[in-house]
Amino acid sequence: MMIVLGIESCADIGSVAIRDENKVIGEITINVKKNHSIALAPMVSDLLKLINYELKDLDAIAVDVGPGSFTGLRIGIALASSLAYGQELPIVRVCGLDALIEVGKKLVADSSVEVIPVIYGRHNEAYVSYNGEYMVVDIDEFLNSLKRDRQYLFIGDGCLFFGEKIKVTGLEIVDVDDSFHNLSGVAIANLGIIGMGKGEGISPLLVEPLYLRRPEVDVNLEKKLKLNDKC
Repeated sequence: MMIVLGIESCADIGSVAIRDENKVIGEITINVKKNHSIALAPMVSDLLKLINYELKDLDAIAVDVGPGSFTGLRIGIALASSLAYGQELPIVRVCGLDALIEVGKKLVADSSVEVIPVIYGRHNEAYVSYNGEYMVVDIDEFLNSLKRDRQYLFIGDGCLFFGEKIKVTGLEIVDVDDSFHNLSGVAIANLGIIGMGKGEGISPLLVEPLYLRRPEVDVNLEKKLKLNDKC
């Protein structure tokens, strides 16, 4: 029986979960802004104690590698990699957009409803998956580009930030409870199980974040260096 630990840390939600191929065994989730560096590792330790498991009982670790908060995803990846390295476990890289699509598909009975994951980026930007492609978009331009002849289910924390913009588009929208917009360790572990079945487990030394745009700190540093060169 495959047992996978899922780690989610790419937004304000910090969540860890352990599941096997049949059921969720346990989950701990907190919603505290940017506290993952302090809380995430103890959450894993506490979860293992609560369900009477040890790290050696795991078969793999799945971690959200992005897109999302650059700091948050680095913390999650560092924790997953250190735990996996110590136990010689494979890691499954999970894209949060893919995890949201899987959650969304379970919420709609009609397969004709198009599920669009929306993760908040910054300002008016969002990360989306559309037509099989991961993209960084201006939310207004993206919503205006969508066809009006179908139903959509928007899911992800971007819906919490851009909810009013989505509502006034005139698109036919399937509403879901706000609780589904935040990714959980369970959603990540779910795709970890699927990924392991497809042979997608990799060495913890090879795990890299999924960046759809450059970190703002890098962009600002580059601008500063160019300015200094001109001086």
